[in-house]
Amino acid sequence: MNYNIKFDSYKIWVIAPGLETEDENLAYYYDFSQSIAEYTKVFNDLNLEWEWITVYHNTIISTIQLIVQSDSNKIPLVINLCDGDDTNEVPGINVIYELEKYGLIYTGAQDYFYKITTSKIPMKHQFDLAQIPNAAWEVIDSDGKNIPRIFDRLGRPLIIKPAVSGGSMGLGIKNVVDNEDDCREQLLRIQNGYRGWKLDSGGVFAEKFIIGQEFTTFLVGSYLKPEEIIFYTPIERVFNQEIPVTEQFLSFDRLWETYEEEMPLEKDAFLFNYVKPEEQLIPILKKLSIDAFIALKGTGYTRIDFRREAASGRFFVLEANAQCGISEDENFTSIGAILRVSNLSFTALVCDIMEEAIRRNQ
Repeated sequence: MNYNIKFDSYKIWVIAPGLETEDENLAYYYDFSQSIAEYTKVFNDLNLEWEWITVYHNTIISTIQLIVQSDSNKIPLVINLCDGDDTNEVPGINVIYELEKYGLIYTGAQDYFYKITTSKIPMKHQFDLAQIPNAAWEVIDSDGKNIPRIFDRLGRPLIIKPAVSGGSMGLGIKNVVDNEDDCREQLLRIQNGYRGWKLDSGGVFAEKFIIGQEFTTFLVGSYLKPEEIIFYTPIERVFNQEIPVTEQFLSFDRLWETYEEEMPLEKDAFLFNYVKPEEQLIPILKKLSIDAFIALKGTGYTRIDFRREAASGRFFVLEANAQCGISEDENFTSIGAILRVSNLSFTALVCDIMEEAIRRNQ
């Protein structure tokens, strides 16, 4: 494996968020056992010194100090997997602040990109300012007073979303609504949270639900050097056509197979498959991805999700996900499918991400 930067002079520290909870669903969501196995293989392949640390809300400072004060004679290089938010006491932006304070080399988003993509509301404001095509949307007042005539303003159907959410948490097939009563019901459901997990800390918004194809792209790089951004082969998520079009998206129950409010598909039918998009669509997705990344002052790496409206053929950016989950297993994250169609290994991806972090520091 030939890379421009050699990693032998670095000790790799992989830090992942931990959550102290007795709730089995939330515990499953923050189970990194598969990631540990994948990174073990990566660093065995590369023959690099490395260490995994689970960091909790109250151990952020001590964890970073442990790295700084390590007696290793190698340069610390931190792979930062922390993607949480302060409201639910899962390490996130505060980890970045500590890494920056000590001038450590770390992968993933810098603070601006992390913050603007944590809540979809400032992200969509920035898309609008930069004229990045995204679905019509509107913040819903906490008391729902602006729900009357919202369908006249945005169209129908709408999907009601929490502004701060990862892994489809807070999203179910009932979030797609076509009347005001259902809109109010979903607002209240989000406000009630999930198993004690607060979902409305960043607000709730309504967005035009785009009926059509869904695509995902992945980039590594920095908005400061757009010519060096690595764009991987994108994928299309093709949903089971037996499912109603208003259910063709990743709901939390179906994605994580918890099935608390929704039923499994009949006869264990597949929810979706990943395929490589038609060749003529790839340049369009690449340009839109890089434009969105730059508009958000993207750094590190990101997954960007799109919808292509069936009626018009237009592409809409749904969201950019800084600090997205990465894995070679496409049943675990869509990045695995991107690696498959790109004919790349997870080790190659991790090396790209580490190289970007080192170059950024230089």
